[in-house]
Amino acid sequence: PKLFGGFGNTFTFKGFDLNVFLTYSYGNYIWNHNRMLGETGGTLDANRVLLASQLDRWTHTGQVTNTPRLTTENYSRQENSRFFEDGSFVRLRSLTLGYTLPQALTSKAGISKARLYVSGSNLFLLTDYTGADPESNIGTENIQGYDYGTPPQPRTIQVGVNVQL
Repeated sequence: PKLFGGFGNTFTFKGFDLNVFLTYSYGNYIWNHNRMLGETGGTLDANRVLLASQLDRWTHTGQVTNTPRLTTENYSRQENSRFFEDGSFVRLRSLTLGYTLPQALTSKAGISKARLYVSGSNLFLLTDYTGADPESNIGTENIQGYDYGTPPQPRTIQVGVNVQL
């Protein structure tokens, strides 16, 4: 990437706290191998799933498109630059909203501090990448920018209570 990083901050107000962490990447490209497999144009294998982009395939002389024609062969995949995609993104990596109960309320129960919270990760992703996740790779740290159908990062939500006695 030409530029990548993150921003984080914690805001507090009258017992409430909000922690936000955003990450971003700009100027990186991803080889969308998964898309290449879905746009093979091959119809020999009846179990093959073709992407909706195949509807824009070449069908007649003079037509301008970058999706090849369908074929009765198993594959018509020609690896070319149309499968390189912009992998720039902005992701809401984590968000936590908490509330610390007033000590006047908690001390009656013998608790010095109690905080209720809800937290989430990977809640929002803004990208033009057509794959599942622009941060995907083929399962190893030293090969980046190659999406081979890797599952996206999971979205998680937690609810909890912190208690100090």
